[in-house]
Formats: sequence, C-alpha cells, structure tokens
Amino acid sequence: MPPTLELAALEVSIVDVDCDVGAVPLPSYGGDRPTSVVCVRGLGATGRGEHVGWTGAAHAAFRDAAGSVPRGRWRLDAWVAEVARRPRHPYDRAALEAAAIDLALRQAGTDLFRLLGVTPQPVRYVVSFGRVRDPYAEARHHPGVELKVDVDPAWDDDVYRALAALGRVAVLDFKGSGDAATVARARRALPDVLIEDPPPGAAVGPVSFDGSIARAEDVAALPVRPTAVNLKPARMGGVLEALRCAAVCAEAGIGVYVGGMFEVGVGRAQLRTLAALLCPDATNDIAPLPGDGPRPPRLPVGASEPGFGGEA
Repeated sequence: MPPTLELAALEVSIVDVDCDVGAVPLPSYGGDRPTSVVCVRGLGATGRGEHVGWTGAAHAAFRDAAGSVPRGRWRLDAWVAEVARRPRHPYDRAALEAAAIDLALRQAGTDLFRLLGVTPQPVRYVVSFGRVRDPYAEARHHPGVELKVDVDPAWDDDVYRALAALGRVAVLDFKGSGDAATVARARRALPDVLIEDPPPGAAVGPVSFDGSIARAEDVAALPVRPTAVNLKPARMGGVLEALRCAAVCAEAGIGVYVGGMFEVGVGRAQLRTLAALLCPDATNDIAPLPGDGPRPPRLPVGASEPGFGGEA
C-alpha cells in the first residue's frame, strides 16, 4: 500500500489546540525569523507542527485561527479534508497537518518508519545560500559539504570554473532567471550539476523544478520531463500532498528531493524524516542551521520514539 494510504488511515483524537508565536535570530534569513509552533493534544499526547509564514502578522493570524481547528476523533485523511474545506493558506494547512500526523503517530505508539516497515537511512543534504557576488568565497564558509547555489545570470565563465573547482556543487538554482546562453555557460563548467528552475527554453541536461510544484498535478504541467522535483510540504499544503506527488513522480520515473522554507524547529526535523523515508540519497535542501554544531556528511535520522520527527 502506498505510504500516503497507510498514513492517511491512522486515527487521531484531538481535544485541544494552541499555538506559540516567536522569532529566532537567523543571519542567513536576514535577521529574526518569525516562527510559530502549533500543538494539538489528545489522549495524553501532543503533536507539533511548524508554520513557515514570512511575517509576524501571518503567524499571529494563524495563532488567532487555532480555535477553529476541528476537534474530536477522526481518520487522519478525513480530518485533513475537513481542514481543507475552510479557507486557509497552504502554510497553515501544512503546519496543522504535520501536528496531526505527529499526534496520530504518538497515539498509535509508532513512527513513520515502523508504520511503513522502512529502516531509516542517513540523509544526504546540501547547504544552500542566496545569490551573492562571489559564490566561491561564500562556499569557503561552508567547508566539507555539498552545495546548492543561487545563480546570478551576470556571472561569467570564471565564476563557474571556480565553482567547478570546489568539486561539491550539486545544484544550481536559476529561479527562472537568465536564458539559454546563461545555462550553457554553467553547463560547460559543471556538466552534471542539477539545474533547478531553469529559464524558459533552457532545460538541457539534468534539471529539476521547485517553484511551480504546489500539488501533484503540477508535475504533468511542467514544460519538460525533469530529472527530479523539489518537494516542499509547506508550499504544497502538507505532507500527504507531498507524498501523493512523490508517488506520481515514482510512476513517471522522476526523482524527488525534499526542500525547506527556513524551518527553524520541529519542522526541520520532520523534513529530515520525510527525506529519510522518500529520498535519503537525493540532494535534500535540509541542512542543519548555522550554529547547530558540525555539519556531518549525512544527517542521522532516528526512530527511537513515537511521532513525526523531534526537535531539530
């Protein structure tokens, strides 16, 4: 049975819901990263989900809407469908769904790996950084790890040759910018790199798509058949839709990797769990945050207690 169905069939009992709003200093975000964690409780257990809204106002609105979250005993997919019936932002739905999954697994005394009969594997990941004038210099601040680099179309061949010399650039993120000549310049230096969100008409070689993937049906609408797609549960409104998209990709022979949206707490740990389940060997954009300690070659993912990931 596909993972989506086994997870969706879990029962969850929700008695109470609350939400804590705060902020975390994060230089790579450009200052304080607003954040909130929603907690759903029932049968003596607590499930948590992280909201990734970009503004304090978005988090405050999410907290104020917590009172309308459905309570009672539900099958998980029915509860998710009930939440989706009400007008909510995908980030809201994703945080609530992650908390409900966490609670359902805890109430069942299991975790995703035991539920699905999968042995968790250490997760490959990349460290990403935004567009900078000298990406080679920036890369030296992130030694010993693979990289995902945001591309500036103004870079010349020397920049790409310097990146190639590092020997650890896995993904170049064009974010739809540039043109075919820009991509050709990158390809000459880095022929095997995965190019994410290439500019229109420039999807040559290994490519992936991210920004246009908000639901499973979006895969069929892509301009070319990609090597992979970037799954972001927050953008997609939740884990169940991300799993549905992964199943569509698997049927089409398309790879997947898991991407983050500046999660700073439990959401980051849950992304690791999802990556360990779906694509432990892919270029997952879920690196430990600066200040979290050493960045190992791969991220260990345990399954020592019930639930959907622990604190990052």
